[in-house]
Amino acid sequence: GDFRELARLTPGVQVGRAECLPRFHPRTGSSEAAGVVTVMVWPASDPVHPDAPRPDAPLLRAVCEQLDARRLVTTELYVVAPVYRRIAVSVALQVKPGYGIEAVRRWVELVIRQYLAPLPPYGPAGEGWPLGRRVHGPELEAAALQVEGVEFLEDLAVAAWDDKAGAWLTGTVELRPYEVPELAD
Repeated sequence: GDFRELARLTPGVQVGRAECLPRFHPRTGSSEAAGVVTVMVWPASDPVHPDAPRPDAPLLRAVCEQLDARRLVTTELYVVAPVYRRIAVSVALQVKPGYGIEAVRRWVELVIRQYLAPLPPYGPAGEGWPLGRRVHGPELEAAALQVEGVEFLEDLAVAAWDDKAGAWLTGTVELRPYEVPELAD
């Protein structure tokens, strides 16, 4: 918690979210590395990648300097960018009479994007999408059904891009909290 809070309070930069991954070594992918603390940070905004905000090198450097000055001497510290997994959501819905189909469709899309967003005040609990949490279709259905003008959902499908298979895989999307990110030198 201390690392997360100190990262968010880094002067001179706008940190939107920070998560501490204790014992995760980003170079090896080990989640049992004693003495290692990895802090993942997101910028408060990213106009180039609004749905998948990525910190730039100055932000990562500033957070690293902030934390490095306050860490225990024996702690090996890494500050990394998040690793995203491409997912797709397809929704077939019935609109209530008297509502514009296009307007309701856009609201459903916005609600689902916000529900899956990595930054607060969005996500299931308002803290951004939790690291490693699966993406379940029924959970997204519940979010979509909250939109004014939706009568019912005919179908909702979730898929994730699999780099190895080179294809979209449908069903619950497994997310791994400990991805090996690209590290800046």
